[in-house]
Amino acid sequence: MIVELFGPPGSGKTTFALILASRLREDGYRAEVVRSYQPATRSGTLDLGVFLFVTRIVSATASTAKIIFFPRTGRSNLSKSLSMLRAIPPKRPIWRARIWQHILKLSHAWDRAKLAQDILIFDEGYVQAVGSLALLNGSADKAILATMLGNVPVADLTIRVVAPRATVAARLRRRMEREPPAERLFEADFEVNMHSLSVFKTMSDILAISGRDVICAKTSSQRSTMKSTQEVEQAIIARYIPNKPDGERRQVEQPS
Repeated sequence: MIVELFGPPGSGKTTFALILASRLREDGYRAEVVRSYQPATRSGTLDLGVFLFVTRIVSATASTAKIIFFPRTGRSNLSKSLSMLRAIPPKRPIWRARIWQHILKLSHAWDRAKLAQDILIFDEGYVQAVGSLALLNGSADKAILATMLGNVPVADLTIRVVAPRATVAARLRRRMEREPPAERLFEADFEVNMHSLSVFKTMSDILAISGRDVICAKTSSQRSTMKSTQEVEQAIIARYIPNKPDGERRQVEQPS
């Protein structure tokens, strides 16, 4: 089963995904988080600058080449990632390279997840990728967003992660403080990221109109996060159990 999360940077997608997977495992399910790229954090006052930048480029090039030459799906995933970039091209070349690599890796991981019997939670799936392209482009037409969302692979369950604007802003500022300066070359700036709140709201409306079943998860506080985790887990179980063979179904006590 594939579960994907989407929402603005700083909304708490990865944290929510990890808590959700942990809760599912505690209740007897095999669940894993398929994590997107996570920015490096500053380990101290030392910034490795150019060394970090070069290392990042070399590592990205090697991992991307491995996926492209993957025997069964490499060419298909390459074509998919390039077509998405052509539809909504990011403004800066370095953003274009980063998001292209991300979509390529996402496609590879998604193909493998479709064959798995476990619950795979993508902290950033295809819906997030479309939103990121719109964000890095600066102005994405609603019709283009609707077309792209209608063409990308659909998860078994889609979760929109939301947090108040002030909470997102505070989280983004803390994240930027922890990032080495060289790392920021790959990331959108604060104002661009804050604009994503409206972008993802528009996308959520498009998905609702199209009939996509989207669950909202609130992460403004620990209490709201725990409540949303419980609700999402119940939704996953409701969809997951009927798809399991009779001999593999698990009788699990429903969360209180």
